[in-house]
Amino acid sequence: MKLSTKSRYGLRAAVEIAKSYGAAPAKRKTIAANQDISDSYLENILIVLKNNRIVETTRGVNGGYILSRPPREITVLEIIEALEGPLDLVDCISSNTPCRKAETCAARTMWKDLSDSWKSILGRLTLQDMIEREEVLFSPMYAI
Repeated sequence: MKLSTKSRYGLRAAVEIAKSYGAAPAKRKTIAANQDISDSYLENILIVLKNNRIVETTRGVNGGYILSRPPREITVLEIIEALEGPLDLVDCISSNTPCRKAETCAARTMWKDLSDSWKSILGRLTLQDMIEREEVLFSPMYAI
């Protein structure tokens, strides 16, 4: 499965907002500029994140976007599923009416294992983890 641009940009925007957690709200135009995302496209993404209670907005001159919870409490899985929907690789994994072969289908068990693995990894990673990963990537490396 390939994630959409909306999910990739949405995660980057959420990390950008998380960096200012506890400080001034992040401005949409600043997020767009820092992450090289179209302002209008970012606005659509932020509406979805707001509707899913991942971010909140504040109004006024000092308004902008803030996380609804601390960065350590918001998982990458939560963000991706808000923007993509359920991440099951095939419909029969999450369907309320699985096909007749669901109980004996070896392929279905493999798809379920793959879906569970990917959800497990994304469910363990938080926005705080993403901030820390970014800090490592941008930290200077010194060698003698």
